[in-house]
Amino acid sequence: MLSDFHSLPDSSRIWIYASEQFLTSKHQDLILDYISNHLRTWNAHKADLTAGVTILENYFIVVGLDESKNKASGCSIDTLQKTIQKLETKLSISLMNRLNVYCKIDGEIVCIPYHNLKGNVDSHTLFYDLTIQKKEELHTYLKSIKDGWCNRFLS
Repeated sequence: MLSDFHSLPDSSRIWIYASEQFLTSKHQDLILDYISNHLRTWNAHKADLTAGVTILENYFIVVGLDESKNKASGCSIDTLQKTIQKLETKLSISLMNRLNVYCKIDGEIVCIPYHNLKGNVDSHTLFYDLTIQKKEELHTYLKSIKDGWCNRFLS
């Protein structure tokens, strides 16, 4: 069941998909419509899932699920992943490349493959931690590399 993302509880589970390129308003509208259509009928073992979607900073697609009602199953998560993969094909963009790190450099979001971090950023560079799993963590998902999982790629 589709819900407004911003009305979902802070304890909601989230999945973040990042675009390697800036998402235009046309792309964002298409993405939101496409994922919303999926969420309208999203279920786990025939139990409706209450979920919403938003796009943050013109790069990050965030799907949230209110697990206080029903939790996602492996199969339901697979259907979401397939929806994202279809979007990638439809728009010819990458949304599921977990080898990229999104850094904020001079006020701009820059997508850097993890193996290119060394020499291009330092431990104080801010990055978006897309490994977070709860909506409430979105308030702190921009952090210094020294405080994140990708710090190990600087040494």
